[in-house]
Amino acid sequence: MEKQQPKNFNPPILKLISVVSGAYLLYYLWWRVTATLAPDAPIFSWVLFLAEAFGVFNYLLFSWMTSNIAPSLPFQKLREENLKVDVFIPTYNEDIDILEATLVGCKNIRYPHRTYLLDDGNRPAARELAARLGADYIARPTHEHAKAGNINYALTQTDGDFIVILDADMVPQPEYLDRTLGYFDDEKVALIQLPQEFYNQDSIQHASNTPSWHEQALFFRVIQPGKNYTNSAFWCGSPSVVRRSALEDVGGVATETITEDIHTTVRLHSRGWKTLYVNEPLAYGIAPQTMESFLLQRLRWAQGTMQLYRSKESPLWKRGLTWKQRLSYLSSFLAYFESFQKLVLVLTPVIILTLKVFPMQVSVGDFLLRWIPYFALNFLANQIGGRGVFQYFKTEKYNILKMVVFIQSTLTLVHNKKLKFKVTPKSVDASVYMKESRALRSYMAIAGILAGSMVYGILEIFSLHEWTLSWDVFFIAFFWAAYNDYIILFALLEVFGKKHERKHYRFPVNLHGTLTAKYPAGYLTQIKIIDLSMAGVGFVLDKTIPLGFYGLRIQMQVPGFGTLSLPLENIHYQRTQNSSAVTVGASLTHVQDSERERLIEFLYINLARTDTELNCRVMDWDPFSQLRKYLKRLLPVTR
Repeated sequence: MEKQQPKNFNPPILKLISVVSGAYLLYYLWWRVTATLAPDAPIFSWVLFLAEAFGVFNYLLFSWMTSNIAPSLPFQKLREENLKVDVFIPTYNEDIDILEATLVGCKNIRYPHRTYLLDDGNRPAARELAARLGADYIARPTHEHAKAGNINYALTQTDGDFIVILDADMVPQPEYLDRTLGYFDDEKVALIQLPQEFYNQDSIQHASNTPSWHEQALFFRVIQPGKNYTNSAFWCGSPSVVRRSALEDVGGVATETITEDIHTTVRLHSRGWKTLYVNEPLAYGIAPQTMESFLLQRLRWAQGTMQLYRSKESPLWKRGLTWKQRLSYLSSFLAYFESFQKLVLVLTPVIILTLKVFPMQVSVGDFLLRWIPYFALNFLANQIGGRGVFQYFKTEKYNILKMVVFIQSTLTLVHNKKLKFKVTPKSVDASVYMKESRALRSYMAIAGILAGSMVYGILEIFSLHEWTLSWDVFFIAFFWAAYNDYIILFALLEVFGKKHERKHYRFPVNLHGTLTAKYPAGYLTQIKIIDLSMAGVGFVLDKTIPLGFYGLRIQMQVPGFGTLSLPLENIHYQRTQNSSAVTVGASLTHVQDSERERLIEFLYINLARTDTELNCRVMDWDPFSQLRKYLKRLLPVTR
């Protein structure tokens, strides 16, 4: 089936708003540095100015890099049908259930290929799983260099011309190779990187009110496509396709840093190879489920990037890169330093309220006269440049949550301590809530400091001490602190509000079936299935299931998959919704292999597939669409 393409990747107003906002932001910085710096607090004043200047510089890089995100190459159909392709699934300690879903996905890839399970855990259960699902099993004798070493060893044991790299949890779609191999007709293309999309939309990085949006959405849907135009789209590990000869040309996957993917990309670019980002979701994985795993993953990425930039192969001075590639890499590098800017902006109102120092020598009226257009244009430009994927409050929340680990990661620039590759946890255990509290201690402390500064400021007003701040400065600092505290508390409440009682993600479904029992014989009732996973099911029926019934089984018709028969193990709850509906939660047991494989295919391939229209709507985003919607709602009233 031919994929539907977006109509307009670049809003017509984008160039105008980029020029206007860029010019005004530069004017604002000039005004700040020439007319507002406070001589009585020079350090405080300059630190705040530099934080603002850093934000402007980052915006200018973002605007330049994302000025065009349309595909740099049209879809390339396969011309050659006999390409030799190997699929690599590196694994260490991921659950067998997770590997099973990925291997079933690989089994369903239509283009001829061989699948290899690269098990650094040397687990008999993983070997048996590979044999059952038609994959080859590779376990290396030594385990140096983690994932990079695992892939490099597999390269010596295989001979495919092209290598698909899939993380242990990344389930490919059947058309994965049909939609990617054609781009390799250009013999200089070394790598095809695809977006990372996730089926567990209840993860810590998904917005609870907009589950199609996740914390990496701006990078994968806007920034990476823009990097195609400077040949600087970089390898993110999975999901991807790599040309073997290109990897061999740079000595295999880089092992000197814990972010082997971007490091290897730098080597490829320095040798003149092309990389291509294809903005088409063709595999779906598991996003970090908890804040602990989210922060662990982001810390590894940040520390590995710092390792790369302090090395002799830093993109800033590695020979063979163009200036556009260096600037694009610099933009990605500086993203980690936004945390210092965020820390300054979080603590500035605290300093104003507690030390009674204002870092500007300007009236509040003059400041607001220039700052309000600065903020409004910055907001509008990011919203339009982000093609509707940029979400201000959501981005603020995650930037604050990443702040501490990103600042921590920059220590890697000044010391050369050996770092250990840590696998991102893909499941949770009974200690999850304790770990969440431990992971968020720093943010709870910052929230307390902000609240304390506001209380202190109010107490100072009513004390007998001389109050040195003007009322307008006090109110600006107070509401600034309150805003920062609100963002942090909102983030904390959302994290602590996440439930982690299930091992497997429950896919929402709308299916009809029947519930039968061994005892009493002949029991049969119609049900509606509302959610489903490999381990459990939720359904609705018109009356409670009496105690003493056993051998319960659900039979349901699934379009395209026939009848699925799922035996129930335990009924965990029965909740009466109203006088005629009961919601039931149950766990599954002993699903036969053939049935299990069809269930996996239905869940992780059929249901996990993101509606293509989603990304089209994002890319066709019209900055005035919301305004038009509001006007349409008002029209009946104004007539």
